[in-house]
Amino acid sequence: KVTPAAVHIVGVMQALRNCPCSSLAVLPFCSLTNCSHTFTHSQSEHCTIMDLSAFEQRALEAEQLVASLSKQVAELRAAGEQREIARLKQENAALQKEIQQAKQEFRQAEIAAGILQVPLPGDSASQTSAKQPTKAAAAAPTPKAPAAAAAPTQAKQETKKGTKQAKKEKKKAAGGQQKGGEVPVDVSRMDFRVGKIVEIKKHPDADSLYVEQVDLGEEEPRTIVSGLVKFVPIEEMQNRMVVICCNLKPSKMRGIASQGMVMCAVIPDQTIEPVIPPEGSVPGDLITFSKYPRNPDRQLKTKVLDAVKAGLKTDASGVATYEGDAFIVEGKGNCTAPKCPNARVS
Repeated sequence: KVTPAAVHIVGVMQALRNCPCSSLAVLPFCSLTNCSHTFTHSQSEHCTIMDLSAFEQRALEAEQLVASLSKQVAELRAAGEQREIARLKQENAALQKEIQQAKQEFRQAEIAAGILQVPLPGDSASQTSAKQPTKAAAAAPTPKAPAAAAAPTQAKQETKKGTKQAKKEKKKAAGGQQKGGEVPVDVSRMDFRVGKIVEIKKHPDADSLYVEQVDLGEEEPRTIVSGLVKFVPIEEMQNRMVVICCNLKPSKMRGIASQGMVMCAVIPDQTIEPVIPPEGSVPGDLITFSKYPRNPDRQLKTKVLDAVKAGLKTDASGVATYEGDAFIVEGKGNCTAPKCPNARVS
């Protein structure tokens, strides 16, 4: 038996087939005779229903895509965590290895120092190390060892005493010579030589100082600092022959060590002139004195220098002298400072 509802459904289906949205026609009512169910449908309503269906389909696809991406992100995060865990495990293993090695070295040091090792429960390394002091104790020397060890100490003490005694005797001998007058305080103890200034420049940190490289017949030129900028032009100093005191203690002048002194005649508040060696002199020629046989100290003490400087002067002719005895280069003549007669030399 066909019910009215079934007939109505068939009518609706026929109407949908005739829908203008699908190139069909619309029936304003059900095709069933005497059916009270009127069917109405508009083209815009049908299109709206189709748009919603498409939107729902795209939403479903988007949800599926989001789920897929979330899954991939989770997998990547898990993989990154696994790599980090593996790296940390590797670092931890390396640190543990270093700690064990440090412990072992520390134990060995304590054992070498004779410190008894107490084994810790479960620590095989400690138990092994603890046995070693016992062996060391078994191999320890007999009580005679302290006497044997004392022998080198006694020998060292005797050596020190001998060295001190030798120094005292040497000092006494030096003092006896000075007291006895065998080492006079005069110009014989100064080492004067002829030098040639082969290079000269102004001191980088002092406007009044020259820094000179002086050839003294040695393997290398000496660096000498002198305060002659205001008195002698640099052109006149270049390649100039001079007299140098060579056995002074090196001293720093504004940061540069000076290894000697250019001897000059000085008239205070007037002029300064470097002492000039005689013609024919060459670097390394020795300056001598007829009355004071040359016997220079290895390094001149300040008090000796001060005592000798009091006798260094030029005479009325400008000849450099010590107590009236001229500065001489053997076979070549006297050293002079012609522009500064009757001046002190320093």
